[in-house]
Amino acid sequence: MKRSFPIAAALISLFLMLLVVAIVVRNPTRDESSSSAVSASRPPEIHGLIRASGNPVAGARVRAKGSDISTISDALGRFHLPLDLQSPHRVTAWKEGFLIGGCDADADNLRVDLQPLPGEDSAAYEWVDPRPNPDASMNCANCHAEIYREWSAGGHAHSADGRYFRDLYGDDKSTTHASWNLLSEYPDGAGVCASCHAPTANFNETLDLREVQGIAAQGVHCDYCHKVTDAALGNLSLTHGRHGMQLLRPGHGQFFVGPLDDVDRGEDAYSLLYRQSKYCASCHEGTVFGVHVYSTYSEWLASPAAKKDLQCQSCHMKPTGTMTNIAPGEGGIDRRPETLGNHVFFAGGKEAMLRQCLDLKIEVDRALGNVDVLTRLKATGVGHRVPTGFIDRHLLLVVEAQDTHSRPVRNMTGPKLGPAAGKELEDKAGWLYARLVHLRNIPRPVPFWMADHVVDDTRLAPDESDVLHWVFPKDVETIKVALIYRPFWQETAQSKGWGNLDIVLREETVRVPNRR
Repeated sequence: MKRSFPIAAALISLFLMLLVVAIVVRNPTRDESSSSAVSASRPPEIHGLIRASGNPVAGARVRAKGSDISTISDALGRFHLPLDLQSPHRVTAWKEGFLIGGCDADADNLRVDLQPLPGEDSAAYEWVDPRPNPDASMNCANCHAEIYREWSAGGHAHSADGRYFRDLYGDDKSTTHASWNLLSEYPDGAGVCASCHAPTANFNETLDLREVQGIAAQGVHCDYCHKVTDAALGNLSLTHGRHGMQLLRPGHGQFFVGPLDDVDRGEDAYSLLYRQSKYCASCHEGTVFGVHVYSTYSEWLASPAAKKDLQCQSCHMKPTGTMTNIAPGEGGIDRRPETLGNHVFFAGGKEAMLRQCLDLKIEVDRALGNVDVLTRLKATGVGHRVPTGFIDRHLLLVVEAQDTHSRPVRNMTGPKLGPAAGKELEDKAGWLYARLVHLRNIPRPVPFWMADHVVDDTRLAPDESDVLHWVFPKDVETIKVALIYRPFWQETAQSKGWGNLDIVLREETVRVPNRR
């Protein structure tokens, strides 16, 4: 036994060593295990470099095209982007001062070379026609058919040739005293309107909008809007339309600016301006001929919407939810519909947006032997006063009472409508929500270009209720309340033969409750 002990001990030692090796192989160290787990959970990643003129570009936004996956290039122009190379992707990059660049994500190490923006604005640039034309390769509607359809139905497309505008400007053939006409009443102001209504017209040739032709006659068109790089907000009272916009038109080739930072055709740039209210300010704010005719932007600045960072585009370019590709079949890619703004500017139509933002509550009761009528009208979910825009737009709240024999009954107390409401409604119980331009001591509308005027502003402020009260005699049986929108004063519309432009937003008849 003593002679065999060393052999047994050696066998036992060998067995223990083999057991330890087996345990180690089956159970890696803690560091190795952790490293394997991280490697298994880490998403695929690509690496690359952003350059311009051979030099690295820091601070560029790098994106997987059409997605929310993005990063910023570091101080050496390098980027790391979580992407699965087994799926087809394109990587884009953009930085202020450069066109958007891109390349296919088909390698581990990528390079995107950025090209600088055009050096200066070229006044010799020829504007692109927005209308479809298969014989003209650059026409906007050839690729962007749905956007063109939306735009062409709106006010921007008809800013230079809209019937009502042109009749007020000077196309109207009427010779009646009541027919307003800028060219005949204030001829020195002929060229002022054009800076907003026909911003691409050549005013070295004419200041008369009736003579504007060609692409300029398309009004505020696609190519003009997408050449804007900045908006000057220094003095909006005196600087209007194109005079308040900074343009960048190329001397050769093509160039566009827009709200998407991954359009890498080699001729596009991104600007946050396209999602900001100040982009709209130059044409939607201004004092003309001494009158604060357009005040939408300043109203927005003072509104609760501005404090919540809700821009003009939040409502007026709110995605419809139906568009997924801005250039289907023409190089466009499928995108999430909530990323693509509409170009109607009044989703569902102007009437629908007005109805949506106005909340009217009516209370009718008997008190002290008479009939009390109380109305509460509130503008909700809107970033400006209502109505806004062109100064003649207004709302009429009309209250009519009838007795048991359906005869009209006049109110005993409470406000009444004046001459501005038109002959049919004048002296009826009601209220006018408007900016009324009138001569002193004469509350009848006059054109804003007339001298010696007064402006009374009674419009609705956003998110504030306006409460009105009327008292009618005890024999009243029904109360009818109507809320009417008019884009122009009735007297003007009638004198120009425009017909009835009233839009009845709300109409309700309430039976007066029996005495308690």
